[in-house]
Amino acid sequence: MNYKYKRKKIIDNYIFISQVVFFLLLGILILRVYNFSYETFYTDSLQVFIFIILLSLIPFIKILNYNSKFKPIYIDTIVIFLYLIIVCYFITIEKESIFKIILLMPVVVISIKYGLRPSFLAAFVSSLALITISLVNSNISFDADIMLSGVLFLLAWLLGNMTETEAKIREELERLATHDGLTDLLNHRSFQSILDEKITEAKRKKSSLSLLLLDIDYFKVYNDSLGHQKGDIVLKTVADIMKNATEGKGYCARYGGEEFVIILPETSIHEARKLADTIREQIEKTEFIGMQVLPKGKVTVSIGIAQLPLMADTKEKLIQKADEALYKAKFVSKNKVEVYYSVFDELSLILKDEEQELLNSIRTLTTVINAKDRYTYGHSERTMELCRNYSRLLKFDDFLTKNLIYGSLLHDIGKIEISREVLNKPKKLNQSEWEMFKQHPQWGADIIRPIKTLQDSLEIILYHHENYDGTGYPKGLKGKDIPIGARILRIVDSYDAITTKRPYKEAMSKEQAVEELAKYSGTHYDPIILEQFCEMILKKDDV
Repeated sequence: MNYKYKRKKIIDNYIFISQVVFFLLLGILILRVYNFSYETFYTDSLQVFIFIILLSLIPFIKILNYNSKFKPIYIDTIVIFLYLIIVCYFITIEKESIFKIILLMPVVVISIKYGLRPSFLAAFVSSLALITISLVNSNISFDADIMLSGVLFLLAWLLGNMTETEAKIREELERLATHDGLTDLLNHRSFQSILDEKITEAKRKKSSLSLLLLDIDYFKVYNDSLGHQKGDIVLKTVADIMKNATEGKGYCARYGGEEFVIILPETSIHEARKLADTIREQIEKTEFIGMQVLPKGKVTVSIGIAQLPLMADTKEKLIQKADEALYKAKFVSKNKVEVYYSVFDELSLILKDEEQELLNSIRTLTTVINAKDRYTYGHSERTMELCRNYSRLLKFDDFLTKNLIYGSLLHDIGKIEISREVLNKPKKLNQSEWEMFKQHPQWGADIIRPIKTLQDSLEIILYHHENYDGTGYPKGLKGKDIPIGARILRIVDSYDAITTKRPYKEAMSKEQAVEELAKYSGTHYDPIILEQFCEMILKKDDV
């Protein structure tokens, strides 16, 4: 954008200089017509006045071009016609052909500024003026005028073509600099620039702006199995689907590798999600060569959405929130659209000032756990979603729902005390490792304890491994002595664990998982809660 502005400024300066020269030549013609004496120029007030008028026309034209609401071509047309009328009048009086050279001005200005076709029109108008003058002067220099007309058209052709060729080369270079060579979407640099511009615009208008981050699921598997050429076809096809879906609504860019991004100015979260679902469904339905090598037998994408100003107030935060939503979509289930949501953001609104620092520390701890064991992050998010759905199904009050949501998200925070080797061990834990692992509910409760606002979630974290028959840990509580939130989380926690692929075991289907959980009804799990939960699981298509 800055380059275009600089180029326009340079061309405007060239044209301005040309106009200055031609208006000065016109001034000389006027002096010649009225037989003004160069010796008396400074003492003749009429001569001085005419020159002042001519010179003042030049900055007046420039001011018009910059400040007028009319298109520049309209202003240039008016100025050129006025110029030609004055020139024709004075050349008719002054018959020396040398002054006819100032008829080049329309051709020069229009050619440099507007290109080939408008320049031919300017050449035609100037030639028409020239022939008219010749007829008025009884064809005194008709042959010379025909020759000069030819020169006008030649100049129009030359300058007009040069302008258009330069414009085409410039557009191609700009495209190469701003677009991705493979997908023809905007590149990362252009995305950053446009996002800056649109965020500034959104803040000025006090409007919303939605950002979509899209990632192709299992793309590395596809690329490694079928080769980069087939992978490139997938990337181009996904890019085309995005462009068609967002035409006239926003800006699509390749963010890097198999990641794409869409900027949607003045778009609500609901509209953004609807568009994201359309893109996801179209990609899922598209046939690709060799897509059977993928886990689900088809190419799918995960999409994260964030909105300004609802979820972020800066570019960096907006990208971060969209990235977190995408991360959640990929690690919770894939082939999913996820709108950014953070329990931590929700908590920060209700915590006291002195608790904010502790919350930030807990947020940092969860990031550390995520780095140590990526499964833990996805597991906590999935259990939180399942607990939320179960709460809605049974219409729990807000108090229990919120405590269950907070507790389920933070239930494994005590794993911060467990080494990476133990967390990711592919084999069965030995006795000492198991004893250490069993301490994580107590450690998690101890971490949360200083935050008074989370006190009602503390028991859920502490007792989420207690069994209904009293054989669980850390306290060996039994039946209804176990808080209801912990009893719910015990079931949800187990369900997600057995339906998620781990290094040491394959994932079960939801039907297999329901059968497995039913074996422990009344022993590990509250039978009533288990029955309700299993009914919810079997009814939902996306769980």
